[in-house]
Amino acid sequence: AERRIELAMEGQRLFDLRRWGQAYAASTINAFVTTEKTRRNWLTGAETFGQRHMLFPIPQTQIDLSKVGGTPKLTQNTGW
Repeated sequence: AERRIELAMEGQRLFDLRRWGQAYAASTINAFVTTEKTRRNWLTGAETFGQRHMLFPIPQTQIDLSKVGGTPKLTQNTGW
């Protein structure tokens, strides 16, 4: 709770939730999205937080640059 208060409004919360694990992150973020959807009309299409959101997608340009002998050494993260 101390970290949450100390870093409030600094944009670190999502990264902390990801680091602490999917179950905690998903339940916390999905509860927030569900609540906010009822208050903000523009969030009606908001996506719920799932396993794919635990990792960012690797840019396709980086995957292409990682090719050695025509075979990429990087693979896209699951779900992206």
